[in-house]
Amino acid sequence: MKSKNLQDHILAAYTNLRIGIGGLALILPFSLWAVGHSRSNLQLQDSISAYYHSGGGTTRDLFVGILCAIGAFLCLYKGYSLLEDWALNGAGIFLVGVALFPMEWNCDTSCSKWSLHGTFAILFFLSIAYVCICLASDTLTPDLMKKEYDRKKYGRIYKLLGLAMIAIPLITLLLTLIIPPGSGVRATIFWVETSGVVVFAVYWIVKSYEIYVTGTGKLAIEGKLISNQQPSSDVFKWTPVQKVKGEDSSRR
Repeated sequence: MKSKNLQDHILAAYTNLRIGIGGLALILPFSLWAVGHSRSNLQLQDSISAYYHSGGGTTRDLFVGILCAIGAFLCLYKGYSLLEDWALNGAGIFLVGVALFPMEWNCDTSCSKWSLHGTFAILFFLSIAYVCICLASDTLTPDLMKKEYDRKKYGRIYKLLGLAMIAIPLITLLLTLIIPPGSGVRATIFWVETSGVVVFAVYWIVKSYEIYVTGTGKLAIEGKLISNQQPSSDVFKWTPVQKVKGEDSSRR
């Protein structure tokens, strides 16, 4: 395989990994709902996690399988900085924890207010929120994206997505506490959780498009980008990815 074709092949694999993370997340809640209804005539459950217990082994296997796959992909994905790598690895581990430590079941009002399942879920969303708010803009530099309007637009999108990933778990927790088990409106929690999953998927789709329009992935493969690795004490410091001096780009 020629050098250029090999680079394109590797770049496509990297892009497909990002799209796979977002795509699997997007289908998770809807596939659980559809499979539960079609296989077991199951009504919409109170939460996504409830499908671990209800609907028999089919929805449980689907729930655990998709979450573990996304978690593995997050650990395998390499970010543009060491800190992004750590944050995504942590998110992947936390998501596997969500799958392997299920929520309590059939305990009604006696359910514990704290669980490993819920803790892992919150840590997962906080890890991704950190990536969105503090690290996603690493590739939004003037030499990669020349239009200031575009840089600000993507920066705002990433921060809004990150804030949503913080707010949605808090809203879910609040609804879980105030809506009694068995209530007819408790399925609202399922849709709130689904919105969080959609936000997670949207981040990966937008990030993939941003990397495409700037050509960042291709430049990285060709060795034309540098990323200064900051110490762990500067976890909130912006560390932009920059082009190697002397390199030019016809991208935006």
